[in-house]
Amino acid sequence: MGSFSKERDCAKPTRCPHPYTIRFRDALGKQREEAGYDTQDDAIERLMEIYKEKKSTAPSVAEARRELGQQTVEEYAKQWRPRQGKMTEYSTGEHVDSSINVHIVPRLGSRKLNSVTPIVVERFLGELETDRVGRGNQVNMFRTLKAILRDAYGKPHPKCRPLGSSVTLV
Repeated sequence: MGSFSKERDCAKPTRCPHPYTIRFRDALGKQREEAGYDTQDDAIERLMEIYKEKKSTAPSVAEARRELGQQTVEEYAKQWRPRQGKMTEYSTGEHVDSSINVHIVPRLGSRKLNSVTPIVVERFLGELETDRVGRGNQVNMFRTLKAILRDAYGKPHPKCRPLGSSVTLV
């Protein structure tokens, strides 16, 4: 099913303020890690959610997720953008294209969709801040990236019901 642990060795591990980290194998069989669980019960609860989701996922849905997860962010963004049609305003479409072409693709474009985790998104936002990208632009780029990823994770397979997302984006 998975395991949980604390990242540091403390003298009093039960009262240690450091968060718990969980490790598990995803649908592709790759080992994943999630951190930030305040209590052991929270970590166990998340492991149980992952286990139940894996057990209840139909093989065809798992296969569709595997295929989609092998696409890069750049490939998926190129497919996603034309399907958005005209954005609410003319300039919005230009801003989205700019966010994708200038910031998202150079930093995340070569990543496979299944490797984009919340930590990767946090690092992306940190890089934007380091590069002194304005706060408003950071928010717009995050919204664009979030829309792309939500579309990818929510993409239905032609023969299946819609896919559920197990990725939490803030």
